Amino acid sequence: MDVLLLGGGITGLALAHELAPAHDVTVLEAAPGPRGGGYMIDFFGPGFVAAERMGLLEELRSRGHVFEGVRYAAPDGTETGRIDVGPLVAAAGGRYFSILRPEVELGLLAALPASVQLRYGARVEAVRDAGLEGAAGSRRAAVELADGSTLDADLVVACDGVRSAVRELVAPGHGAIVPMGYRVASYLCEDPQLAAELGERMLMTDTVGRVGWAYAADAQRVGVMLAERVDPARTARPVPDRGRLQRAFAGLHPQVDRALAHAPESFYDDLVAQAVAPRWSRGRVVLAGDAAHAPSLLAGQGTSLAIAGAEALARSLRATGPHVEAGLAEYERRWRPTAERVQRAGRRSASFFTPSSRAQLRLQQIARRALSLPGASRLAARSIAAA
Repeated sequence: MDVLLLGGGITGLALAHELAPAHDVTVLEAAPGPRGGGYMIDFFGPGFVAAERMGLLEELRSRGHVFEGVRYAAPDGTETGRIDVGPLVAAAGGRYFSILRPEVELGLLAALPASVQLRYGARVEAVRDAGLEGAAGSRRAAVELADGSTLDADLVVACDGVRSAVRELVAPGHGAIVPMGYRVASYLCEDPQLAAELGERMLMTDTVGRVGWAYAADAQRVGVMLAERVDPARTARPVPDRGRLQRAFAGLHPQVDRALAHAPESFYDDLVAQAVAPRWSRGRVVLAGDAAHAPSLLAGQGTSLAIAGAEALARSLRATGPHVEAGLAEYERRWRPTAERVQRAGRRSASFFTPSSRAQLRLQQIARRALSLPGASRLAARSIAAA
């Protein structure tokens, strides 16, 4: 069948990889090319297993890295604690590594079958389950592009992220994001000396209301992520402002201040949010990845869910053959419980990353010290690996 994938990010590329052997697949991406920048993610859980089955794991692993752990520090530079990653790697059976999110996209691009048509700069204006009559009387869906052209297909998959423009069509009343009361900015910058100083441990500031991460992305580049609490009623996407970013996060830590001096004019800046939809498909249009079930950046498994969810959708479609809508229903039935479990974990853990008070920060410091007790770190790691 003809399949249109709206979005050339991780979900879209992973799904294209799985559908291409049996279908005519076209990926429509609004951006002019692969997205740079981005932030470091921990890759484990269902996505790791799915990538292994899909034959993608070694390509992704070659682009990843295993850090020694995290060090926490106060604004004056004093170290306040450490967490080692070793127990987590052991609990995951070695199925764990860190990787820059854009490197996941580049890895998927490297493995993309030649038969997939990938169109950058293709901005979608509208999608409809048109009820067009295709071969053998099957229903078809239509996509209208900004250039005035219209494409129709047997299946349209919206892989267009947490702010999906298609979610409202599929699940009326649920198109808006569900904000969690946090705002996150991220970028990469060149500073070989700072990268060497950071070494094999990520830095996380021990601060209230706002927090910064800094890590060596490689020998030349430093990755920065900055989070702050905001009004949970806000839903509009923020406008990146280099000056505001530098003012808002100054004084978190000397190394973060140094990285802030390298902040670019354009960078990732958005609210931490989830996507919730009571249904994931309508006719021949289906939501996938963050468009269907974004767990939020702070949940830490968005990339894992994107890849595993893409595999789940492809497997369900293969299992039901020509009965496309039955395949979409099966995909949701099988995959929704996993996605919702990760979303719940994300809601529970969000406040851990940005303490709202000195008392909450103190409790977190005590909890980190408890992890150094015999067996405690292994128990916590097994809990995270099983999430």
